[in-house]
Amino acid sequence: MLNGFSLSEYLSDRTLMADGLASFGLLAVLILVRYSLGKLISHNPNFSLEQRRRWQVSLRNGLIVLFILGLTVVWASELHALLVSLAAFAVALVVAGKELILCVSGAMLRSGGRLYEVGDRVEIGQHRGSVVDMNMFSTTLIEDDPESHQRTGRAIAIPNSLLWNHAVVRDSLLGDFVMHQFTVPIAPGQDWQQAEQKLLKLARDACANCRPAMLASVQQMAEKHALETPQPEPLVTLQFKEADKLALIVHVPTESKQRHAVEQRILRAYLNPASV
Repeated sequence: MLNGFSLSEYLSDRTLMADGLASFGLLAVLILVRYSLGKLISHNPNFSLEQRRRWQVSLRNGLIVLFILGLTVVWASELHALLVSLAAFAVALVVAGKELILCVSGAMLRSGGRLYEVGDRVEIGQHRGSVVDMNMFSTTLIEDDPESHQRTGRAIAIPNSLLWNHAVVRDSLLGDFVMHQFTVPIAPGQDWQQAEQKLLKLARDACANCRPAMLASVQQMAEKHALETPQPEPLVTLQFKEADKLALIVHVPTESKQRHAVEQRILRAYLNPASV
């Protein structure tokens, strides 16, 4: 310690003082050179007025460049420390703002790729619902229950950074219609063929009213995206859950907002022994 200051602080102060004096000395020398050479140029009878002006400008600009270079040499160690500090600050800023940067870039991905718009029903990661708000940092969904497809009343704010790591499933490509599907298990020994025919008939009856409008929507999508789309026909497929457990998968075209009601209507009619 030296008079209450550490040796490093004392040496640092001495270094700054020496660099400051060197800078002022450099400035004084260049001013003296500027004055002396300026006098010689101004009083040289061999130079015309235009040549004197040109030499004066060249002298001034040259001395400015020399002054900047001199300051760079004098303050080289301090400039190096400053650049290192700025680089460390930039790295820390990027690390601290990584999530923010991902959110903003995710918003650009959403807009550039037209992933979804307000009003679309989407699934992002494990979250499913209708888009009600979007901004640079997040997307807000009104949550849908995955089983009943009814709104739970909860709003979910999803960071746009998730768009880089999760697929976006969009239900509303067909406008107001979807191809809804649900599973009906078959008990061991039950006549699955009869159950299949019964479910197929119920699915056809359930979508009879909306089928023409959905056909028009499918045709519009096919023309817009140049896709070959399957016809929205009701379908029942088989699936083995286990070796001795069979399930029927019912596929029924319906309005998006009516999917739960249609599913319930088909299931209730299927469980009613009086129905055909």
